[in-house]
Amino acid sequence: MNKKSKNEIVVIGQKIQTKIEEIDIFKLHYWKENPRVNAIIKQKYRDKDISDEDIEKSLWEEVDSVHDLFLDIKKHGGLIDEILVRNNIVLEGNSRLCAYRHLYKKAEQKNDEDEILKWSYIRSRVIPDGTSDEVIFSILGTWHIKGKTQWDTYEKAAYFKRMNIDYGYSLKDIADSISQTEKFVEDHIKAHDLMVENNVYTLEKFSYFYELVKNKKIKELASKESTIIPNTIQAIKEGRFKRGEEIRDLHKVLKDKKAKKEFFDEKVEFNDALETTKDRHPEHEDSFYNQIKKTTKILQDCSVERIEAIKSDGNKKYILKDLYKEVNNFCKKVGIKS
Repeated sequence: MNKKSKNEIVVIGQKIQTKIEEIDIFKLHYWKENPRVNAIIKQKYRDKDISDEDIEKSLWEEVDSVHDLFLDIKKHGGLIDEILVRNNIVLEGNSRLCAYRHLYKKAEQKNDEDEILKWSYIRSRVIPDGTSDEVIFSILGTWHIKGKTQWDTYEKAAYFKRMNIDYGYSLKDIADSISQTEKFVEDHIKAHDLMVENNVYTLEKFSYFYELVKNKKIKELASKESTIIPNTIQAIKEGRFKRGEEIRDLHKVLKDKKAKKEFFDEKVEFNDALETTKDRHPEHEDSFYNQIKKTTKILQDCSVERIEAIKSDGNKKYILKDLYKEVNNFCKKVGIKS
């Protein structure tokens, strides 16, 4: 088809001249390196060599949003946003191409020539063949991290990893480009790497690994006991956490021998182990007891210097005297004798 109009994309200081064309849908190919497509491939095929047909089948069968696109495109009679193409490879818009091909197949089944023609060509923004992958990934990152349809967290992490390792962008460079902190980027990459190292490609599990790598309390405990992280990953694989957010409470289970044994050795559900912890340590469930535990700890750890300072200061003694009085009264009320 002939060129209809000119467009320009500006990214990492470069002006990329593009053109809008209507392209035959069967001359186009899916891009395996697209973060969303690549995530689906990793989940289903690992490192096997796959065809366009395999990718299309996976997109259609496993990505609900493709069916939504199918219905939206059919309703509106075409695209709102064109796909992005380089050398007949769909860099961005693989789901839209999949939807178009299924609309074409539906038209073929009905032998509707008008519909067949309508879905035979897809509006595309074509960029020069020589445009580097680095530029492509920068465009995609701008569109899908700060701009339009957001990538899933795993897809973002894969993007951060690619920009850092393949194209040499520092964590700060990546963080600045998406208005986030370096730690945000670093934790996403660590979670991505931990998933890959442990052969976990269920994308919905990313939040579990993200919570695991960013949790300071778990890191501290794991530095003293090397089996904590592997055992926790095994629990994730076995589905004994119901939500990624539950890992935020894992340190509570790890600090209680009985609950920890139930979770790691007896392989109970995380919530059951957490209930054991709460029964044995009320401070984990109720802030009232948590505050009492904290106060007790403060008094236990009080330095000799502070004790000497209190001895010689009437105002400080008064505060403690008031505490002593209230503790005694409360203990009597709940049946505790000194």
